Amino acid sequence: MKTRCLVSGLVAGWLLVGAAGAADDTQVLFQMGRAAFYKGDFEQAHELLRQVEARQPNHFETKALLAQIRAQMKPGSGLLKKTYAGVNLQKVEFAEVTLEEAVQALRVLARNATEGRVSPNFIIKGEDLRNKVVSLHLEGIPLSEAIEYLARLSGARPVYEAHAVVFQPAAG
Repeated sequence: MKTRCLVSGLVAGWLLVGAAGAADDTQVLFQMGRAAFYKGDFEQAHELLRQVEARQPNHFETKALLAQIRAQMKPGSGLLKKTYAGVNLQKVEFAEVTLEEAVQALRVLARNATEGRVSPNFIIKGEDLRNKVVSLHLEGIPLSEAIEYLARLSGARPVYEAHAVVFQPAAG
């Protein structure tokens, strides 16, 4: 009898630990998805938060973040970052130019690389950021990575919105 109760207790404990572990995994996925969302990586956030949604369909915060991400999606073509990742730039070379000049050049390079099909929009928040001087030399790189490099060099973070990439001060 004692052995049976002990075994039953252990099984119940394992079930509770398993359930708690699954809840912890879901919480970890949610935190990772939320962090990706606030970094502007909507594609990664979408992927992680969809997993949370599958496990907990009524998780309010997940539903709210997914609604915002879906609002950022470009109709019919996926997320803006994914589109930009598909644009391969043969050569990106800037020497001592402002961030504003660099993004104007990226726009031209993207148009040329895609025969006019992709013409990225950029917004730079703040005069200091707009006038930040950068130098960059890259070859055979996706547009999305060139954007990331420019952001890091200028002390900014790129946020992919519905129709534009917004360069914001990294601290703000």
